[in-house]
Amino acid sequence: MINPKHLRAFVAVAQTGTVVRSSRVVRRAQSAVTRSIRELERDLGVTLFERRPLGMLLTEFGHALLKRVDRAFAEMNAAKQGFASVCGPSGWNDHASVFTLSMSRQRLVAYIELIENQHMGVVADHLGISQPAVSQALREFEVGLGVNLVTRTPTGIKPTALGSLLAVHIRRALSEIRAAEAEVSALNGAISGDVTVGTLSLGRTRLLPRAIIQLTESYPNLSVRTVEGSFDHLSTLLRGGDIDFILGALRPPEHVIGLVGETITHDVLALVVRQGHPLSRRKTLQPADLLDVAWVLPQPGAPTRDLLETALRIRGLGAPSVTVQTADLAITRGLLLESDMVTAVSTHLFQREIDAGDLVVLPLDLPETRRGIGILQRATSSPSIAARLLMENLKAIGRL
Repeated sequence: MINPKHLRAFVAVAQTGTVVRSSRVVRRAQSAVTRSIRELERDLGVTLFERRPLGMLLTEFGHALLKRVDRAFAEMNAAKQGFASVCGPSGWNDHASVFTLSMSRQRLVAYIELIENQHMGVVADHLGISQPAVSQALREFEVGLGVNLVTRTPTGIKPTALGSLLAVHIRRALSEIRAAEAEVSALNGAISGDVTVGTLSLGRTRLLPRAIIQLTESYPNLSVRTVEGSFDHLSTLLRGGDIDFILGALRPPEHVIGLVGETITHDVLALVVRQGHPLSRRKTLQPADLLDVAWVLPQPGAPTRDLLETALRIRGLGAPSVTVQTADLAITRGLLLESDMVTAVSTHLFQREIDAGDLVVLPLDLPETRRGIGILQRATSSPSIAARLLMENLKAIGRL
C-alpha cells in the first residue's frame, strides 16, 4: 500500500516535469522528492515516470495514479473550504499538512477510526497500536489545524462538526487512493481489489448473489463485502465513502440529494400467505376480503408499507391492521408459515418457499406497486474497477 505523504511530491513532478522545479513547489530537497517517487514506484511495483534528458514524463501507470490522486486532493480541498466557511479567514491553519495528505496512512486511518468509534482504546486495539499513539495522532491533527476536532468526555471523545467534516473527506480521499492502487495493478495485468456494497432487501436474494458469483469466478483476486442496514444508514455510509454503492429499491429524488440512481430491473408487490390459508383457497380475491386480515409489515414510512397502503386506498380500503411490525425476512417467513397472517412482499424474497408450495401468492394484482430496483452512487463518485465490474454484472442480470 502506498503512503499518502509521498503524493504531493508525485503531483508536483507530474505538473512541472522535473525534480528540480517540483522541489521548489513542495519546498523539499531534491533528494526527498526523488525518494518519494522511488518509494511510490516500489510500493506499486511499476514505473510512474519516463526519465528523459529534458524531464520526466508520466507513464500509463503514472496517468492512472494522477487521475485518482487529483480526486483525493479535491476531497481535501473541499474539507479546506468547509473549514473556511465555519472558521473564516483566521483562527485556523489553511496550510495544515492534512490538506495535502502529507501524513502517514496509519495516522489518517487512526483519525477517521477515532471519529467513528469515539474511543481511543477501541481504535488502538483495532489498529494494533498503543493508545498514546492514537492520542498523538489526534494531537498532531489539532495542533496542525489550530482547532479542536473533538471534545473529551468521561467515556471517550465526541467529534465536533469540523472533526466529523474532516473525517468524511479523509475517508473519501483514502478510498480514491485504494482505487488508484487497484487500477495501477489492473494495468500491470493483475485485476485485484475489493468492493463494498450496501444491500437493501430487494437486492440480496437474487441479483447480488448471482453477480458476486460471476465476478469472483472471472476475477479470483477481487473480493466483495456487503453491509446491511436501513436506507438512511446505508446512504450515510455511501456519502462518507464507506461503501461503493447501494443496491435495492430506488427512492424518490428528494430522498437522495447528492446521489444518483440507475434502474436495473423492476419489481411489483404480491400478497403472500401460507399454504392452506383460508384466502389461498379462493380463485379470485376482492379487496373487501382483506378487511379483517392480520398483517405482518415493515414499519410506517418503509417503501413496501407506503406502496401497500396506497394500493389499498385506491381500492377503497383503510390502512391495514398490522399485528406484527418487522422488516426482518426471517421473522416474517416464520410468521407466515405458522399463522394466518398476510404480508405484501416481492415474491423473489420468498421464491424457494413459493416454489416448494409452502407459501402461496394470493390472486389479487397490485400493479400500482411497481417500483425500480437499482444502483445508487454518489453523484461525484468515480467507481473503482471492482465496483464497476460488479455493477456491470448486476445490470446484465437485471436485463434477464
